[in-house]
Amino acid sequence: MPTDNLCTTSSAPTDRDLHMASPLRHRRSDGGPSSSIFHNATNTCIKKSSFIITNIQAQANSTSDPLNKLYDRVATNAILNAGGRADEVRCYPGTREKVIGLIERWMDSDNTTPNMMWLNGPAGAGKSAIVQTIAERCKERGVLAANFFFFRADPTRSTAQPLVATLLYQIVQASLIARQAITAVLSDNPLIFGASIQDQFNQLLSLPLHDTPQSLESPARRPIVLLIDGLDECDSKHKSSQAQIIQALDYLLVTNSPPFLVLVASRVEPQITMAFNQLASPVKSIFLGDQYAPTKDIRTFVTGEFNKIKKSHNLAHTLRESWPSTNDIDGIVTKSSGQFIFAATVMRFLSSSSASPMLSLERVQGIAPVAKNSPFSQLDAVYMYILSQADDQEAAKDLLAAKLLHNDLNDDERVWPPNPIRPPIKTILSIYHPTRYGLSLIESCASELAALLRFQGDELKFYHASLGDFLEDPSRSGEYHVDVDVFCAKILPAIWMKAPESQASALMGVELLIRLQNPTPDITKAFRTISPASTKDPDVFFDLSPDANLIFKSIHRLYYHDDVKSYRKILRQWIWWYVSSSEGRNPNDLPRLPYLVTYIWISKAEYWYDSTIRAALRGK
Repeated sequence: MPTDNLCTTSSAPTDRDLHMASPLRHRRSDGGPSSSIFHNATNTCIKKSSFIITNIQAQANSTSDPLNKLYDRVATNAILNAGGRADEVRCYPGTREKVIGLIERWMDSDNTTPNMMWLNGPAGAGKSAIVQTIAERCKERGVLAANFFFFRADPTRSTAQPLVATLLYQIVQASLIARQAITAVLSDNPLIFGASIQDQFNQLLSLPLHDTPQSLESPARRPIVLLIDGLDECDSKHKSSQAQIIQALDYLLVTNSPPFLVLVASRVEPQITMAFNQLASPVKSIFLGDQYAPTKDIRTFVTGEFNKIKKSHNLAHTLRESWPSTNDIDGIVTKSSGQFIFAATVMRFLSSSSASPMLSLERVQGIAPVAKNSPFSQLDAVYMYILSQADDQEAAKDLLAAKLLHNDLNDDERVWPPNPIRPPIKTILSIYHPTRYGLSLIESCASELAALLRFQGDELKFYHASLGDFLEDPSRSGEYHVDVDVFCAKILPAIWMKAPESQASALMGVELLIRLQNPTPDITKAFRTISPASTKDPDVFFDLSPDANLIFKSIHRLYYHDDVKSYRKILRQWIWWYVSSSEGRNPNDLPRLPYLVTYIWISKAEYWYDSTIRAALRGK
């Protein structure tokens, strides 16, 4: 712009002109609309002249310090005790001591032990609490450790991209030598954080720190410990980066790297299991099962939380001295099935609800109706997410329904004791739909739901006793609701059609008949077509069957009022079987039902006639 000559003498810039931000704070220029080239200038005089002004805003630390590239990539919420974390958990005092001791002994052992440990278990077993506790104890013990807590619901730490930067940030904060080494790497390659996870581990952890292992050791002369929690929550949609992280960590440990120990915690999911199975180096695995006494620890936690509630809740004065009862505590512990998530969910609900804890507990137990907020909302969200991962939703639902049906039949006091030869779940599904439910599909479904269940031989085990409550309550499970009665009606025709070939199928058919709510045309056709007398050994069949009264009452309940024709036909078949199966049976013990006495006399006559004819034929 044309002007007169410009002469100015200005003072040096102040701190306000070059704003210095902390490493992890968002950095920007202080310049704004009021900024001026004459700011802080004195003795200013302008004479005839022309000049060009170019605005240049300098950002201190943005180019002068290569570590800013690192700071920009850090996921602060992924670090221990970060202020933005909503999922902080730690082990309750006096619990999980056996597991914590095992991990710390591994950390303190010599280098002959595997340098990587996989802490795994079902959903809600308490893995994150253990890792959080280990991280805090590392800090207390002077062990140099860097941690990363993945969390699906937080987009800043739900992918692999910030992992290396976040681990590295914690290391350079603790070690000047590491800071210098990393600064040099970032000066040469400022775009390294856009590289693959493998390259980031190699160029930022393995290579630059390779020559300084002794200097990086803690005062206790232990290796650097990398703690990575919730790997299953990283890239949970596509999951590909989970294996990449495991492979990169393995490469870090086996290729002339500095002394690292790596602890990875995750659910038992197939893609993670396969990734660990493919590693060249050995991995120490800890599965959080019954051997670590979780039930005892859960009881300690529940008892302690009840004591805290009785002291601190604003309605503690409404509680009886004897509250909670031993049965109340036992119920929560039993329902937890060795997994902390149920107990933690219940105790959090009791302590945080504004209602009286006694009323809140009654809502948990189903004694009092649930108000606006469900006691199990957080638990249900975990169940829903895991179930959503099943590739074949129909098959997964049938598998779960078969398990729930098995449980119901075992618990049904009407048919106690349980059927000793009931077909296993895999067999039931293959009988129901032989062309669809082969072993590979059934095992695949179980694998996809490995965080909730497992096959132990032929028996399917739920890790969480509360899972059944969730599945059978449509208000909680929504689209994942399992209606056992519908499943029972769906499989009964196929089960009963197998009766002539299999005593086990015939007996299970009777069990299903007793619990059936509404017959379908296929069920009626099966019972009218296949008589129980056609089973291989009617005497054994009846000896193992439930009370005959239940069978005949069920036939009457299902058919008499709506389909008398089917009722009479099915009843006559069963009466014939009952009379002919053994001479020692007394028909007078049966309930008095329409047509029953008539069919008994007819069957007796037919049986006597058949017996007489057979005897006569044998005498010839």
